[in-house]
Amino acid sequence: MVNSVTTTMMNVRFVLANSPQNIDPFRRAVLPITGVIPVAVVVTGDEASCQKLGSRLFCVDLQDVDISMMEDTLRELANITAGQVKRAMSIDSALGLPRIVIGSAPWGGPGSGQQLIVLRADVDDIHLEVQVAADAS
Repeated sequence: MVNSVTTTMMNVRFVLANSPQNIDPFRRAVLPITGVIPVAVVVTGDEASCQKLGSRLFCVDLQDVDISMMEDTLRELANITAGQVKRAMSIDSALGLPRIVIGSAPWGGPGSGQQLIVLRADVDDIHLEVQVAADAS
């Protein structure tokens, strides 16, 4: 579902992964989805990947991508994924705004208890990870 949007917008395709990889987290976009089971979408990228993806999304040269563009790119991926998850799970609540977590700081909030799905993109040295997690309680 996510790929139907990301391949068109950024020419990036995600695949299911067995577990999270060790991405050096430059930035994370975290978007909680409220509902009967609280869910969170977390998009993680290293600095070079955020820059390359920002270049693709905004159609600019690499050197023209700044921090705000990188963060906006991660937020956009979080929104895309959260919208697809919300639709698939028939969650009837409004999506909030993704917040940015810098570096390896814990992201906390709904979903930090149990990981459900890990998606990974490794194309043209762009290493991104999308986690969809729900609280086990």
